[in-house]
Amino acid sequence: MATTLALAAMPATGAQGDVDLGEPSVLSQRGQRLKLAIPYGSAPGERVSAVGIEIVSIEAANGARVPDLTRFTTATPERRKLVFITSAERVDAAALTINYRFTGQPDSLQSWYVMVPPALMAESREISAAPATARPSASKRSKRN
Repeated sequence: MATTLALAAMPATGAQGDVDLGEPSVLSQRGQRLKLAIPYGSAPGERVSAVGIEIVSIEAANGARVPDLTRFTTATPERRKLVFITSAERVDAAALTINYRFTGQPDSLQSWYVMVPPALMAESREISAAPATARPSASKRSKRN
């Protein structure tokens, strides 16, 4: 089962397989919805149109759960050569292999390998509830005359 994502503002070329998609940057952490920023290439003044990709499969090591292929959204900010792809579900896998192809181009199968960074916040059981100890004062006050 594959899901089709329309990547708006992609450069128009002779064939959809000629679109230059860069390597995705992961903007999320484990325990959050997967968010990828994918750069694309085009020359200044090049005509822009919509192009689609199909996510064919997502794989994770060690049997980790992967996000549902059919529940991704895309966004393209104006005047930036980026496409943002976001999953609807949280991702706990440390790494994912995302296999995709250009819509209507069955021979254009490509892969992204993305590392998902660990969450920055410590787990609640690691946070100490003990109060901080008081520090002795380093200065002494003198009486005024």
